Amino acid sequence: MTGEVRAVGLKAMQERNDGANPAHNLGISQNYVPAIESGARRAGPKLQEQLVKYFGCRFEDLFDVVLVDPESGREQVLEQKK
Repeated sequence: MTGEVRAVGLKAMQERNDGANPAHNLGISQNYVPAIESGARRAGPKLQEQLVKYFGCRFEDLFDVVLVDPESGREQVLEQKK
């Protein structure tokens, strides 16, 4: 099993914050945020932390942790404590 962190709540969080685009404030390219939203790119641990601080939310509001079986491709989203 491998683990992935997916930014499933990033787009919704931006919409809740009047279309806030954290790219400029976090020093990343304008194209990187949409790539994270679509799953084409993954936010590393440092960027994950920066995004949580930027939006003033919990990690769980932005990200899902998913276990993936490389052989079958089966996925399991880990439930996070609230």
